[in-house]
Amino acid sequence: MKNSQKKRIALVGLGDIAQKAYLPIVANHSKITPILCTRNNMVLKQLAYQYRITEAYSSIDDLIKAQPDAVMIHSNTKSHFALVSKLLHAGIPVFVDKPLCYSLSEVETLLNLSAQKDILLYLGFNRRFAPLVNSLKNQLNPIQIFWQKNRVDLPGDPRVFVFDDFIHVVDSLRFLASGEIENIQVFSKCKNKKLEALQVQWQQNDVLLSGSMNRMSGITEERVEYYANGNKWQIDELTTGIHYKDEIQDVIGFNNWQNTLYKRGFVDLIEDWLQALSEPDFKANRIQDIWDTHYLCETIVERI
Repeated sequence: MKNSQKKRIALVGLGDIAQKAYLPIVANHSKITPILCTRNNMVLKQLAYQYRITEAYSSIDDLIKAQPDAVMIHSNTKSHFALVSKLLHAGIPVFVDKPLCYSLSEVETLLNLSAQKDILLYLGFNRRFAPLVNSLKNQLNPIQIFWQKNRVDLPGDPRVFVFDDFIHVVDSLRFLASGEIENIQVFSKCKNKKLEALQVQWQQNDVLLSGSMNRMSGITEERVEYYANGNKWQIDELTTGIHYKDEIQDVIGFNNWQNTLYKRGFVDLIEDWLQALSEPDFKANRIQDIWDTHYLCETIVERI
């Protein structure tokens, strides 16, 4: 591919998640010319040198003046509203790490702005693209799906707990099922105004869905259990699994050479982001999808 056909895509906020999950893919992608942007000049210089990136900015305003084809935001959640607003007003497509915002009213404002300007706003949920999870989407007629994600000694403010972390569970369950959410039930355990554990159940069509998170656990872990007629799939840490059928189990997973970022969905997430950027028409269903996940998170916070 000729260099002129590459997308000039900027990464804003070069913290842990950007350095571990996104920069290694974006900086080495054949269809992307990467741009860096952070107020931390030491990090900016170090990463520009490490990845041989020639275009870098310490100001979002200077970045906008440079007119990138798109921007990926990896800064903290509190900064999202101002950054996304500024970029959409400038006519620049935006990728945002989950969540879009902590406030449902701010989420609605940004989604409306995206729709009014016909500018792509894309929310990054890597678990949708983790191959072992994505393969479950092709299984017909699920009956019941469980998703649990636990951490060690990390109680938190209920809104931050749900929107920054439990949103992965909420969105993944929504992704694997289909239809309207019904009969939602929320069970929570709080201590000193900190949320320690959460369990949520609901239905979509005839599928029973259950998501849980314990942040006072003895282990950091993540497990999916997916049931269909005569079948069960169990996936651990997004990277290993077992398929059960007729009391026989088959191990599913990857060979030793498969990249961790591919196993965890980041590689295919970037491919989907690039595909979305190439679409000639604005797709309103993307806006609805983002809204549905955040609305469900807001409902859970209110019930807590």
